Amino acid sequence: MTDRLPAGPYRSVTLDDGTSVPFYIIPFDKEGRCEGPQTRQHLIDAAAAGQYTHIFLFSHGWNNDWTVATKRYEDFLEGYMDMRRTYALKPPQGYKPLLVGVFWPSTALVFSESETGPDIAGDPTAAKKKTDERVGNERAEIRELAAELPTNAIARFYDLAQKDKVNAQEAKELAEMLLGIAASGNDEMGIAKGPSAAEVLRIARAAEQEEESTDPADYGTVGGTASQPKTAGLFDFLDPRHILRLFTVQQMKDRAGKVGANGVRALLYDLLSKSTAKLHLIGHSYGAKVVLSAVGFGGPPPRPVQSILLLQPAVSHLCFADNVPVSNKPGGYHAVRQRVAASIMSTFSAHDFPLRKTFHLALRREDDLGEARIAGDDVPSKYAALGGYGPKGAGEVKIKALDVNQQYALQANGKIHAIESHHAIEGHGDISNRWTWWALYSQTLQ
Repeated sequence: MTDRLPAGPYRSVTLDDGTSVPFYIIPFDKEGRCEGPQTRQHLIDAAAAGQYTHIFLFSHGWNNDWTVATKRYEDFLEGYMDMRRTYALKPPQGYKPLLVGVFWPSTALVFSESETGPDIAGDPTAAKKKTDERVGNERAEIRELAAELPTNAIARFYDLAQKDKVNAQEAKELAEMLLGIAASGNDEMGIAKGPSAAEVLRIARAAEQEEESTDPADYGTVGGTASQPKTAGLFDFLDPRHILRLFTVQQMKDRAGKVGANGVRALLYDLLSKSTAKLHLIGHSYGAKVVLSAVGFGGPPPRPVQSILLLQPAVSHLCFADNVPVSNKPGGYHAVRQRVAASIMSTFSAHDFPLRKTFHLALRREDDLGEARIAGDDVPSKYAALGGYGPKGAGEVKIKALDVNQQYALQANGKIHAIESHHAIEGHGDISNRWTWWALYSQTLQ
């Protein structure tokens, strides 16, 4: 057994009939360059041989660890197969699948303790492990940001980043330092203007205020304690992690777009042009941005993608919209709808803390801070996340997530299906369960 990336499949999955299905993992660097060109070529050659009927391509989200990313893929695949065996679900006639996992370097973002799982009462070992995970995630975020800074600024950046609190002058210094590495604009909504240092601090203060809300049910709602930002005078000192988190969110968002548009897009186009297999895309969190960028940027693919399943996607809820109110332009991924033969399914859940309570704080601008609702809807901000509130303005069909053997009435030709998953998805990472497996199975039969 070798400990290097093989030129062929990374592993295999066994189907009910004993057939072995190859599972490739294709790695990309942060610019979208393929780090495993021999593996990529082996995949293209296998697809071109014409023996496969369905290709499933997965992209993970907020995770920069190879072990955890591959385990997420394998857990989903094993759960999917267990569901098929348990319920005796038959595949399409002549079914011969090929599996592909994308790996890209993404910082593990932890927005709150609730996202790392519950503490185990009376278990000091588990508590220590959880603390180690949180500290490790924080250090990874800081290293990612520091790597983008000028060399002469890194020492001061480390000094500010480690402080428990920074004063107003230090906060401004930290924000200005990081603004130089922030991506300008928002390709999902067509907004060209980036935040100023003053806007960064207002957003960070609003995030700190929202985190300190005494009633979690008030987060991001009209009349709630988090809906009105406090004045700067009440925040003479600020936890620098709120500033760092803002730029980490933006940095990883930009990276997901690069990996998708530069690397995964070329891979998809080769798979579509050199094979006749139906191509199904599955993206979780920022992995949704990876697959949407691969399909939506540039010219149309050689033929349509068959389906897209977005699991708690960390992109704008207006990304598919016919018209985005703030820009009066179509959403950045509007073109994806014309490039999918069957359905686009997108889950959203009120239990997804980062996408429901935090994502919009990291991406909104000064003029949006006081906006609680749009046209009477339940969305707290025009920058709200797709995985927190579901798609808007795209002629979407809203459906509750269905359990196994409950039939979806899926529409074709890139129709957006908003899958309300409050009862099915309990957190941002809870995307491998019978409801999500059934959604993918339903798309496979569509």
